Amino acid sequence: MSNGQLAESLFALAESHPAGELRLSLLRAAYAVFDAPRELATTRRLPDTVPLDTLPTVEMLRSAASEDALQALVQRLRGPYPPGGAATRTGFLTAAQVAQFSASAHPLDPRHLRGACHFHTQASDGVATLEAMARGCVRRGASWAVVTDHTRGLACVNGLDAEGVALQRRAIAAWNRRRGDDLWLVQGLEAEILADGTLDVPRRARDGVLVVAAVHTGLAERRDYTARLLRALEEPGVWALAHPQGRLFGRRAGIRANWEVVFRAAAARGVLLEINGFPRRQDLAPPLLSLAAASGCRFLLASDAHHPRHLAFDTTAVALAAAAGIGEAAIVNFSPLEKALADRLVG
Repeated sequence: MSNGQLAESLFALAESHPAGELRLSLLRAAYAVFDAPRELATTRRLPDTVPLDTLPTVEMLRSAASEDALQALVQRLRGPYPPGGAATRTGFLTAAQVAQFSASAHPLDPRHLRGACHFHTQASDGVATLEAMARGCVRRGASWAVVTDHTRGLACVNGLDAEGVALQRRAIAAWNRRRGDDLWLVQGLEAEILADGTLDVPRRARDGVLVVAAVHTGLAERRDYTARLLRALEEPGVWALAHPQGRLFGRRAGIRANWEVVFRAAAARGVLLEINGFPRRQDLAPPLLSLAAASGCRFLLASDAHHPRHLAFDTTAVALAAAAGIGEAAIVNFSPLEKALADRLVG
């Protein structure tokens, strides 16, 4: 039995119980199993983060001899409510699956990554300084990196205004003078795609900046986002479309769109599609990644790091790309800086 199967059983049990300590403990156990770095079928030890009051249940489920036996146990142990969150957890790689990929021989080798992309600093919603994030990129072996703090238009985070962009630009220039031979920093911005598809960053503010455009608002609305995304792809200076589905593990299955149309438009305009490796995002999902590749798209691997240790999440992005059969030639992170950024800086 895989960690994914065991975790989903625990999620289903949690959702079948009313709000309270049991539900919370089962949810914590489910996340602990999902995030375990090794398949629990290969070890007797459960993660220390599994709550003590759930250990008997976890061990009982883990002992199931087959998928049918596991489902029978879930039916016997479930509470009065029907579980309904499985769609928000479909198509995500467990930590153990990512670790297995990293340890296996594969055409996509994370050690060959040259560029670290889409990470945040204290200037928006990150917890570390620009210097600390840059040093983390150096430790990861990157030779170039694109910092993409949020813009002011996203109300839920501290975004950069024009003054903040200028201050960060000076800080990046200072780093490049001192440490550019180790890591060349490039300024980007994670811009908000507004309801009409325009960006919250004025055209003049995009000069010399790599714009990574994303939807953060209205994601719970049950409507089609095709027009909004297509309009955003037409905006000058957009380098990449970030976490396009807007999915979030256990919370959102992602937006609806005519993805084939969106992907063809991105390919035609030379806009990269992001493969976001933040474990709770994993966006785009492998089936859509395969469709995007078939549509002629090129890709950007992103850690979406908010802390230096999050920079390792680009390994999850590599695993997602590999699962979709995407090769190094279609991923800019495997390229030298000059090729990766060819003609994408405005101004």
